[in-house]
Amino acid sequence: MEFDAFDKKMRAYERSLDSFIAPELYLCARLDGRGFSRLTEQKFKKPYDELFYNYMTDTVRHLMSCGFNIIAGYTQSDEISLLFHPCDNTYNHKTRKLISVLAGEASGFFSLKLGAPVSFDCRLIPMKDKNEVKDYFSWRQTDLLRNSLDSCCYYALLGDGMDYLSATKMLEGRDVPFKTEFLSNYGIDYNSLPSWQRYGAVLHFDRTERTGINRKTGETVRFFRRELILSENLPAGEKFGEYILSLMDGALSRA
Repeated sequence: MEFDAFDKKMRAYERSLDSFIAPELYLCARLDGRGFSRLTEQKFKKPYDELFYNYMTDTVRHLMSCGFNIIAGYTQSDEISLLFHPCDNTYNHKTRKLISVLAGEASGFFSLKLGAPVSFDCRLIPMKDKNEVKDYFSWRQTDLLRNSLDSCCYYALLGDGMDYLSATKMLEGRDVPFKTEFLSNYGIDYNSLPSWQRYGAVLHFDRTERTGINRKTGETVRFFRRELILSENLPAGEKFGEYILSLMDGALSRA
């Protein structure tokens, strides 16, 4: 068979499962560390380790600087959520390309930071309007708020000598006031823990004012530079979703 005809036939198989995100939809990607529960048990302090957190924020920074137009990246625990700019059309939003490249970039970068191989999976979340974007990010932060409190209580019990099953059973069905009071008995003020442990962190682009010297005149001049900013003091709940929308509106106004 002539090569061109053979190539056309085989590429049809290769493209048979291709799909695309419609351009009118808002798009998020969520990446999760594969087997990270085991990884953190082996290599990091529990329930939270600042070094692990730094690796995650560095990974977000890398993903937002490797060719995609991302408005904001939110990280909590071992997951990352990326909000694409509506103008982004990388790979024509072909799903297999976005998923494989994002997962590969995150896996490779984090592996280099750690010095051992790890992997992330990736899924795409298309949404029809801004309200769904707001709800998505509020949902992911609420997931952290629930899990972070549980984790603090859980590891306090394990540190006290209780086994995994008994610790899980003791916390089952307990409400927030019980858990915060429980932690206070261990000398832990949950509300005073670092904000990133309770609310996560966001990276976003902003214009920051700088000063420099005009080489021709020697005068001091002011200019603006687009920089990636790490925000840790985040609002909670629905206000967090509104905060993400404010970042989107700011990015759209500068487009």
